[in-house]
Amino acid sequence: MFGFPFKTIYLKTNQNRNFIHQQLLDKTFLSDENYQNTEKIQKTFYGEVSNQDFKLETLNNNEIANFAHGEIKGVENDMYLIIHFGALEHIRVYALFLATFFVSTFFLFEGLYTAYTDTYGPAFLDNQVNIALSFVEIVLFAIIFIKWYTFKKSVIPTKLFFENLFQASSIKKTEVPAIFTR
Repeated sequence: MFGFPFKTIYLKTNQNRNFIHQQLLDKTFLSDENYQNTEKIQKTFYGEVSNQDFKLETLNNNEIANFAHGEIKGVENDMYLIIHFGALEHIRVYALFLATFFVSTFFLFEGLYTAYTDTYGPAFLDNQVNIALSFVEIVLFAIIFIKWYTFKKSVIPTKLFFENLFQASSIKKTEVPAIFTR
């Protein structure tokens, strides 16, 4: 979908929950430890990690998505990971960008209509509000497009990164047992 910088992937691994948790700990500055890297190991993320779920933000790596939220489901050596990743942390931030873009578009079209129908009124660019709305439109479109474009390039590397990290294979949502999906 054009402009939607979010994706959910489903992974299946034969590793146990402790292995997955340890792999995440090795790659993450933990927020409850004030982001300290005491082992001087190259870290990829910072955020929160537990043996049930994780919430991560990428550190200086342009190849993978900016944010990843995941859930670890399963028992023994039959584990399923549901990972939501995106260019923005929450969909509501994206919805706010879109709402502002569409409201600005509405008022911009209203200004165009008024300038077109009022033969004795000011021209479209004579009104400071129309100029400001045009600028807001350009900036919002640029933000949405750049976030989407960089995210689109990071989808496959992010998926491969998590597959390699957890020694997992990608599966479809229908292959995840119904008890583990919402």
